[in-house]
Amino acid sequence: MSENVSSFNKVLPEKIDGWKKAGPPELYTPENLSNYIDGGAELYLSYNFKNALSLKYKDSADNEIAVDIFDMAASYDAFGVFAHTRETIETSFGQGSEYAAGLLTFWKDRYYVSILAYPETPAKKDVVFRLGRAIAGAIKSEGPLPPILTLLPAENLLPESVHYFHHYIWLNSFYFVSNENVLNIGNDTPAALAKYRQAGTTFFFLLVRYPNPARAEAAAGQFRQKVLGGAADGMRSLKEGNWTGVQCRGDLIRVVFNAPDVATVRDILAKIKE
Repeated sequence: MSENVSSFNKVLPEKIDGWKKAGPPELYTPENLSNYIDGGAELYLSYNFKNALSLKYKDSADNEIAVDIFDMAASYDAFGVFAHTRETIETSFGQGSEYAAGLLTFWKDRYYVSILAYPETPAKKDVVFRLGRAIAGAIKSEGPLPPILTLLPAENLLPESVHYFHHYIWLNSFYFVSNENVLNIGNDTPAALAKYRQAGTTFFFLLVRYPNPARAEAAAGQFRQKVLGGAADGMRSLKEGNWTGVQCRGDLIRVVFNAPDVATVRDILAKIKE
């Protein structure tokens, strides 16, 4: 596929089962994305969004199917946007997909795709899937997952809960920590967050990689002071008696949130060998 996301317009059919393209596609950039996704552009921009193609299909009754293809410039960020809201593990389209109530989303290589046909009908669903297959087929290559994901321990992991990001606001949207950026998460600090379920309890595990050990230690120190009340061992009981613990090793910070006891914190921290 060309560097220009508008090339997808040539891949998509002019007509499909009584549906026709409703005019020329729109192209969006970081400068005008908010004009299209009012209030929702921040998500894409925080993942280094490059540009997007948006087009509509309409039938004789003026019903609409909306196709949006986002070029996120890198597969890591395409995955990050997709995983932001996914609730299941499905691979029918691209490298990961989800379909619910007329909305198909998937990612492949550096692209994130959304196809919406609401309200859902069996006929609309068929068209959505055919469009999804056409787009996925036009993306000839697959892209790697963020390397930091490989460090997440597999035991007791809830795979649909895995998130990747490099903006602190998304940590707080998945698990609220602080109104401040207490871990100094930024565009050069890839982070992974996931849920674990063990013995009937659910807790969170966060990994953040920094450009160097000094940055990591500074962030860990700030976290200990502002979140853990200066706990020297990096562990403290916070919410409803549950435990949070932080550990810094080299350029990697590991944090366990909401664990039922200290033993659980120590156990998962010990599983990270790097």
